[in-house]
Amino acid sequence: MPRYVHVPTEATHQLIRQAYEAGGPYQWAREAWRNSEESHASIIQFGIEEQAASRLGVLRRTIMDNGEGMGPDDLRLFLTTFGGGGKPIGVDQNFGQGFKSAVLPWNPYGVVVISYTVEAPHGAMLWIQRDKQGNYALREFPIEEETGDTYLTDVVMPFEDADHGCDWSALRPEWMKTGTIMVLLGADAESSTWQGDPEPSRSETVDGLIRYLNGRLLDVPHRDGEPIETTVFDLYRRKSVERRASKDRTVTLPDGAEMVWRPRRVYGLRHYIPQEALTGQVVVDNHGTRAEWFYVPEPVLPVGGSKDYVGQRPVVAVNYQGELYHADSTKSRYRQFGITDEIMARTWLILHPPVYSDSRPTDWGVLTQASRNMLMSKGGVELPWEQWGDRFFDSFPDELARARDEARSKNYSRTDPSMAKSLSRILDRLNPRFKASRVLSSAAGRVVGMASGSYAGAPGAGATKSGDGRGASGGSGGTAGTRQLLVPAVGGNLTGTHARVRGGYPSFDWKKFEGEEAKNLARYDQNDKLDLDDGSTSRGVVWLNLRHPVFVQESTYWADQWPKADPGQVEKLVRKVYGEEAVAHVVHAQRLNGTVVARTEDGPVILGEQDVQNLVSPEALSAALLGLVNVEQRILTQGGGLFGSRSSSQ
Repeated sequence: MPRYVHVPTEATHQLIRQAYEAGGPYQWAREAWRNSEESHASIIQFGIEEQAASRLGVLRRTIMDNGEGMGPDDLRLFLTTFGGGGKPIGVDQNFGQGFKSAVLPWNPYGVVVISYTVEAPHGAMLWIQRDKQGNYALREFPIEEETGDTYLTDVVMPFEDADHGCDWSALRPEWMKTGTIMVLLGADAESSTWQGDPEPSRSETVDGLIRYLNGRLLDVPHRDGEPIETTVFDLYRRKSVERRASKDRTVTLPDGAEMVWRPRRVYGLRHYIPQEALTGQVVVDNHGTRAEWFYVPEPVLPVGGSKDYVGQRPVVAVNYQGELYHADSTKSRYRQFGITDEIMARTWLILHPPVYSDSRPTDWGVLTQASRNMLMSKGGVELPWEQWGDRFFDSFPDELARARDEARSKNYSRTDPSMAKSLSRILDRLNPRFKASRVLSSAAGRVVGMASGSYAGAPGAGATKSGDGRGASGGSGGTAGTRQLLVPAVGGNLTGTHARVRGGYPSFDWKKFEGEEAKNLARYDQNDKLDLDDGSTSRGVVWLNLRHPVFVQESTYWADQWPKADPGQVEKLVRKVYGEEAVAHVVHAQRLNGTVVARTEDGPVILGEQDVQNLVSPEALSAALLGLVNVEQRILTQGGGLFGSRSSSQ
């Protein structure tokens, strides 16, 4: 008989600890909720054990459901098998370690599990705890037989437990015919666990728990035509006789304090997206990934609930089997999709990629790490955020474009009519030096690569004019070429040929940067656009920080050089020259994408998309705009033509 790989008992607690660290705050709640949902429960309740509260002042978190329950043998298997537990195991199903790794490390004194089934209507109870060696084991209870002999067993019927201030059989609520109860005991017999994991770095609270569950679940599933009734119980101290005192469920602690039970329902994130939101979908890759967007117009609040129940900002998130991962409300994430700062605070974006499955091993999809804390693509690589963002921007919804343009028109003036011609003239002079050998998509090509998200070659058509004289909303405009720029890769899905070509250009504009971004002189948003007065639409915008001290000092310095000139016109010149310089830096960096910079025994060294991203990061752009002698000379030359000679006193 072959010898199979196994995990020694003394190593299991290390694996559990590692899985715990890989998970995030409230992971235990997700695991418990999912276990209850998979047991076909219609009620899931995160409660607080009342008996120990009134007798000992100990507030223990409980998790109850009215699912199918587990018999004694199933309970043993569930609690003592790491990487199993009686459920189907697979990359798109379960890993058999979630609840144990998420809850045991911060409950070393134990977790009591009581389950009721049709076969065991009086219940079966187990207690798993950490022993002196650090291993997790079932607690053994002494049982006395009629003969007077005693034996030890790890499965018992719920019993009166004076040492812990409760009758375990009394925890069963009236609505539970079959189901399971879990009691989290914490670090010792006197631990209160109702707030969650006490680890300081996790900072768990009941408010955080309800927000987590509402943000983790996209929708609460239905059971028998109704949403699963998921409730989290909170406590607050009654300060005086209140209006609804007779109706409140309360418990009195040993010190005389009266605590009021507060039930709070979990509905899932979609419940909090206002009904007034405009909505639509965009397919963002060749695998069928859908980007579902919602835009909440003014004056409706962008989030339909209080901060006690859900986060107060819309998010970008990825849906995986009804759960949301990578929820992000940062500007950088929104900008990847062309959702600009003006509208991001009112825009929700939910991505629905296909799920990778063992049953379809050749199909692309996403899967979750064992910790259930993050997603990855097939092959263990990061999610294709850049590709998703580029495809979304290429098919940018008209409703979002109109909202963006309307918001932007309130804050920014029309672009300089000479911007397009000026930028084109500058870049045409620089392009003969900036052109690099790159790989362009070609059906007859022999070089295999991946799409970089950029285009080059023959330019496409310019944007058409709308009735108000502005460029048409949506899309990327007409400055990019028609052939995709590829990054050579052995596993690529496109073919191409080497060519020396040039593409279009982004535009620039100025605004005040907020928060930490105010440290930077500039940033480049690839998936943004400006309609230019020559009828074209830029692909990408370089934003410059009009309040940065470097630019403020530059404008002041040059205004002093021409004291008779309008300071506003001098500032306009300074901004124009710096903007053109920033665009030139970005274009030069983009031209290097796919460039072979060296050759080694292992093959060519190629500048890829990430290398270009590094070159146009806010930090790199800011550094590139410091100490520019050529900028000073251009301002001096152009200013002389506009404003005459500099003041002789300078």
